[in-house]
Amino acid sequence: MTTKTFRNHQIGQKILWSSVMSLLMLLNGYVTAHISDGAKDRGSGRYGAPKITLPASTTINAEPGKSLELTCQATTGYSDKFSTIIYWLANQQFIEDVFEDGRVKEGREVFLAKNGKMLIQKRLKFTKVTPEDFKTNFTCAVMNPSGSSVKNITLVRKKESLSKTGPCRGNCSGNWRLIHKLTTATQGKIQ
Repeated sequence: MTTKTFRNHQIGQKILWSSVMSLLMLLNGYVTAHISDGAKDRGSGRYGAPKITLPASTTINAEPGKSLELTCQATTGYSDKFSTIIYWLANQQFIEDVFEDGRVKEGREVFLAKNGKMLIQKRLKFTKVTPEDFKTNFTCAVMNPSGSSVKNITLVRKKESLSKTGPCRGNCSGNWRLIHKLTTATQGKIQ
């Protein structure tokens, strides 16, 4: 079953993904599905499973109360735009089901051609990061008929730089700021 069989691309993606999610849950959390029909992609050799290239890390720094945007990007493994789907999940559920208030939303799918490869991207947009987001497992999932790729992402609290706040956490007298400026300027000249 591919999304080509559906006129409405979004409905096709959701039906396909929910079927695959059920299968993956049966596999007890192991997400290494690889399905191959052996077909060849015209002009680019064999079909291949997608590969996630962004985000580079599995942890993302975030500040409570601030907005945040995450980008998931993958090589599609196919030359057309209809064989690959991409989703963000929160705790193994669709984003719109977890964040019914719309505080966290998926952007639209974007396809790019780069260095002879087709890339797919989808952003996850937070209007405001909340403490609950630090306890949520966000997953970028990309799949095509040849296989799938997933990356689990967690948000971590962004630590304030000591150079900004000093040892007194922003309640310093002017002396700390002056010492910091002098130290920074001196370090720049020594290097």
